[in-house]
Amino acid sequence: MRVRSIQDIRTIIDSFIWQDDDAAGFNQWQRAGMKTLRIIYAIIRDMTEGQLSLRAMSLVYYTVIAIVPMLALTFSVLKGLGVHNSLEPFLLGTLEPFLGEYGAQITNNVVSFVDNVRVDVLSVVSLGVLLYTVLTMMQKIEFTFNYIWSVSQPRSLANRVSEYLFAVIVSPLLILISVGIASYVNTNFFVRYLETVTFGEHFLRVMAEIMPLLFMSLAFALAFSFIPNTRVKFSSALLGGVVTTIAWKTMGWVFQNFITVNSANAVIYAAFFAVILVMLFIYLGWLMLMIGSSVAFYHQYPSKARSGRKPLGLSQQTKEELTLTIAMLVVKRFRKNQPPWTLEELHAYTRLPPPMIEAALSLLISINFIRTTDDQPRSYLPVNSVESVRINDIRHRLREYAPDGRDIRHRCQEQRAMHMFLDEFHKESDTEFGQMTFAELLKETPSTAEGKAIKENLDIDLHKDTP
Repeated sequence: MRVRSIQDIRTIIDSFIWQDDDAAGFNQWQRAGMKTLRIIYAIIRDMTEGQLSLRAMSLVYYTVIAIVPMLALTFSVLKGLGVHNSLEPFLLGTLEPFLGEYGAQITNNVVSFVDNVRVDVLSVVSLGVLLYTVLTMMQKIEFTFNYIWSVSQPRSLANRVSEYLFAVIVSPLLILISVGIASYVNTNFFVRYLETVTFGEHFLRVMAEIMPLLFMSLAFALAFSFIPNTRVKFSSALLGGVVTTIAWKTMGWVFQNFITVNSANAVIYAAFFAVILVMLFIYLGWLMLMIGSSVAFYHQYPSKARSGRKPLGLSQQTKEELTLTIAMLVVKRFRKNQPPWTLEELHAYTRLPPPMIEAALSLLISINFIRTTDDQPRSYLPVNSVESVRINDIRHRLREYAPDGRDIRHRCQEQRAMHMFLDEFHKESDTEFGQMTFAELLKETPSTAEGKAIKENLDIDLHKDTP
């Protein structure tokens, strides 16, 4: 009886949250409120499934391993600029609101350890290990955010190295700029100048509260836009950044009032409490970032709030139809001597979820029908001439393709009989249309304004009508 009541409550909640906005006659504000409820529902569902927590735990491991090499590279860049002393106040300002007196202790230990690391005297092997550790950590971070955005295709190796190193080298400059702005705002000259202006004191107080939150939200938004290997709308990334900032400040308040101050755990863990506290801080920090990125994802793709990241259960016929459609689109552009399709363009034109398109492209690559180019972003071209390629041949190659190459046919008499029946059935069904090529089918297909459709769909919610 209890299970039935829980199911009834869940059914009522689902029917309310996922009701049709048009049929309910919602106005603009009501639609925005329902969209917010759906995003909250999706985040809670993701948290209960445990994937976000599990990936946050794995990133704690990589962060602990790679934090010192990353800080060593950052420190070396700052040292080359002559401003390496800004690393300590930056770390202290980040850790102290959460860890209290332990923040100063951990900052001193990390800075002294990093200060003793001399990158200029490292051997080639040691420097290679240091760079490999940093790049591996950033790769794991990309994989995690790609999971949140349902992206299965990571960056290429060349782009991975260049973009990761760019982030590691540019981040010290951003730290330097932020520290410089904060130092200037806190100078007596700037404070005295604002006090001479009407409402200057009130303006200073408001700006002192708002500006750190604004810069933090922008920093998170840029991270959400840069890390996933997909196109992220800045409005969605900014919303995720605002949510992450609020969650970050809330986490700091919880640490200050319940975890760091007079915590009974300090007695239990004794000297190890600082280490446990840092690992808890790193775990919750990654979890807040994943929640913010999930908010950006569900804001950009509202329909995914209902289905989540699980692949849609499609029939074999639908999968075959979608894969052959992608093949026909690639052939069509190739025959017209137009620039090849990219994943983003296929996404915008077909309005299909990216995982479906990626699965179709991966399958077509596996049967050696198309290949990827070296351009960025990647585009797709046929491997051979397509003028005489029959659709039925590609269809059979898709049906017979086995990822691991195993042949499990003809294991018993009944299976051999079924195999013979299906062979005869396909021979009979292929007699009429089995010789048709992609080129012949494209002649019968009416032309469409592809460029216009892509441009329009890139600027709207691509998944608004996706079931």
